Parts: sequence; C-alpha cells; structure tokens
Amino acid sequence: MNMQIPRSTVWLFGLITWLLTLWTPDHPEQVEKWYSRGLFQPIRWLYDHLLGWQPIPGFWWFWATIVGYWVWKIIRRPRQLTWPRKILHWALEIIRFALVLVALFYWLWAFNYHRKPIAEQLGLHPAPLDSVAIWQELYAETRALDSLRTLVTQGDTMPINDARYEPSHMQDTLRAALKKWLSDHHFPASGNVRVRSLQPQGILLRFSTLGIYWPFAGEGNMDDGAHPLQKPSVIPHEMSHGYGFGDEGICNFIAYAACYCHANPYIAYTNRLAYWRTLASTCMEQYPYTYLKSFRPNIPPGIRQDERAIRAQMAKFKDLMPETRYAVYDAYLKSQGVKSGMLSYDEVLMLVYAMKRNMMPAQK
Repeated sequence: MNMQIPRSTVWLFGLITWLLTLWTPDHPEQVEKWYSRGLFQPIRWLYDHLLGWQPIPGFWWFWATIVGYWVWKIIRRPRQLTWPRKILHWALEIIRFALVLVALFYWLWAFNYHRKPIAEQLGLHPAPLDSVAIWQELYAETRALDSLRTLVTQGDTMPINDARYEPSHMQDTLRAALKKWLSDHHFPASGNVRVRSLQPQGILLRFSTLGIYWPFAGEGNMDDGAHPLQKPSVIPHEMSHGYGFGDEGICNFIAYAACYCHANPYIAYTNRLAYWRTLASTCMEQYPYTYLKSFRPNIPPGIRQDERAIRAQMAKFKDLMPETRYAVYDAYLKSQGVKSGMLSYDEVLMLVYAMKRNMMPAQK
C-alpha cells in the first residue's frame, strides 16, 4: 500500500500557505479571530495531549524523525534512473520536503506573527524613550531590584549562583502566573506549555540564544547551561511563544508583566533583573560616559555581583559565527513582519514604560 501523500497535494498545500502568508500581514484582526483565537487553540490542545507526556524534548524527537525519514527515502530510492534523472528526482524530493516543513511551520504556529498587535489590544501607546525617561526608568528599576533582592537574600550581597532560592515546582508556578495574566487580559490561555532543558550545555548559548520555541513539538526549549538567575525569565518568555505570540519583544514584555508583582520575591527579582539588564545595556550603548561615570559605580553590590555572575556563565560558551547568526535571524524576523528585526527584543522597554504609564493614576 502506498502511504505517500500525492505530490499534487503537497504543491497545493504549499501554494495555499504561500498565498496566506501574503494575505495575513494586512489582515491582523482576521488572523487574531480565525487563527490565534481559533485554529491555533485546538492545535495547542493536541500538543499537550499527544506530546506533553513524554520526557524527552520534542526538539530531539523532531530531528530523529527527520533523519529517519531520509534514511527511509534513501533505502527506497529508485534504482534504474540515469544520473540526470537522479539529480532531478532528489532535487524535487528536497524541495517538496522543505515546502511541507515551511507550510507546517506556519499552520502550527507562525501565523501568530501576524495577529493583532498586543499594544493595541491592551490599549497601550508605546513610543521611544527619551533620555530623561530612560534614565528615570533605569534608576527606578534599580531601586526596585535592590529591594526585591534584599527580600530574597536577607541582605546577603554574595552572587546567587545556584537554585537555592527557587520555589519548588518553579515551572508550574511561572506557568500559573503567565496564564493568570493572559486570562486577566482576555487572551486564550488553555493548555500547559512546557519548557524543556536542552543538553549538552551551550547548544543554544553558543549562538547567543538562551531559549527557543519549537513549533513542531509545541514546546519551549532552554539551554541547560543558562545561569540560574536567567531561567525564571526565559521560561515565561518561551511559554508566551507557546500561547501564540511570535514577536520577541512582546514575549519579553509578557514575561515581565506576568511576574512584575509576583508574590514570590525571587520570581519577581529574576524577571525584573532580565528587564533591568536590557535597560542598562541600552543606556550603556546610548550614553556610555554617563553610564560608566555616574551610574555603574552606584549599582547596589548584590545586583552588581549577580550581573557579573551571569556574564561569567555566558562567557563559558564562545559564540559561534555571531555576525552570521545575527544577520540570519534578523532577516527571518523581518520576513515574518517584525519590522525592527533583532531590535524587537528591546521593544520591551517601550511596552513596559507604556504599561507603567497606564498604571499611574490620572493627574488632575
């Protein structure tokens, strides 16, 4: 019995998907209604019930399946073709295979890139921060971080280099906070997105990446070599992807907002520390003299120790082809409608600042 999908079906599937990728960027409200809040929800349910039970990261199952498929194709290869026909045969096989993968990528998750902007749904009005606003934000976050860290460590300024302050069942705790925030803001939050640790350590960090969402398995992945202080912010970020958000800056914002006032000070501290590091890095890039001379010497010692510990851990994994990685991922994000590309990671600053302004009581 021939179990292969007819070739005409593959081409039709690819054509329909391609046409939709041209249509969806201009119709975010329809994507929001019919895909993000529609078709994607049963897909999310299927992920949880078909794949969520197994202990091995789906990332590795995916690649094992890919290798197995091509081994099977090679074993069953046509034997009597001439060399020109063999070249044509394998070229078409590779093209069809790539077409199916790209189309599935969109149907399983990537159409979420074109959903209605979250700022519009939340009634936020993000705008670039001027010099006054960005320094005010940095100083305010530094004070808040220092207070939270004191609650966590009882005043100990030694670096937090292990998981001794983590709550038990941390991933469940973070998921509960994220789902509550999504539900409170009227976003679907069904299912239980998981984030798996990937080994060997450095498999992602060597590409300057702490985590990655894998649409073919419906789960997030986090480099096992990440510093303990980074993991509580990476987990809700990758979970946000799993609940239907594509833009990196938006996922940074959701992770921050969901844990901003968390009852557990360690979770609040680590998530706000991730935001603070982005904020501090931006100030360093834009105002290096002021940062180095006026701000850095006055960073509270505990925060400074944690920042150094994170940098030391990251330095263990030498970045591979940083310029190539940046260019490729920047092009990928722009191809998905994220106009700022890699700079979208820093859009969390504008979203958080807009959120805080909305939280302020109206001035009379």
